[in-house]
Amino acid sequence: MFNKSLSLHAINGPSLDNLYLCGAKGAVYFWNGERMEKLSVPTSAYLLDILVEDPDTIWICGRNGTLLRGNARQGFTAIPCDDGPTFSTLTRFDGRIYLSSISNPRGVFVHDGRTVRQVASGLRRDLADVHTVDAVEGALWAVGSRDVARFDGTAWERIKIPKWSD
Repeated sequence: MFNKSLSLHAINGPSLDNLYLCGAKGAVYFWNGERMEKLSVPTSAYLLDILVEDPDTIWICGRNGTLLRGNARQGFTAIPCDDGPTFSTLTRFDGRIYLSSISNPRGVFVHDGRTVRQVASGLRRDLADVHTVDAVEGALWAVGSRDVARFDGTAWERIKIPKWSD
């Protein structure tokens, strides 16, 4: 089933018999509890993360501005995104899908149901090099190599990171 050179990057699903895996060259696989099936998707981009909204709504993101929505039964469709960011993670917050981008353009992006656009934080120095977004306890968190920021749905706040001590 798997090619020896296949590189998988993420696994997620609504249950143990409803799992999705994704990785290099647009690889998306589905495990139904008995067998693994390779799914056809409208991209050959490297896919990096999977978000389960509900059993029928699976989101997958990756390089070249790739954002897919769908499921194993009905298939996946691509959500258009200009500028080709590398989406490394995605999460749902306040009714929207947020994505992190680790390559130009870097930062936080949002899918509002129609389009994907970069988020302007309004911070003195905007967020850059964001490798992870996650929604936790009513806040959206963005984490990068040098930044941690929190969005409460109204305003962004940069979190001061203590200096490392050896």
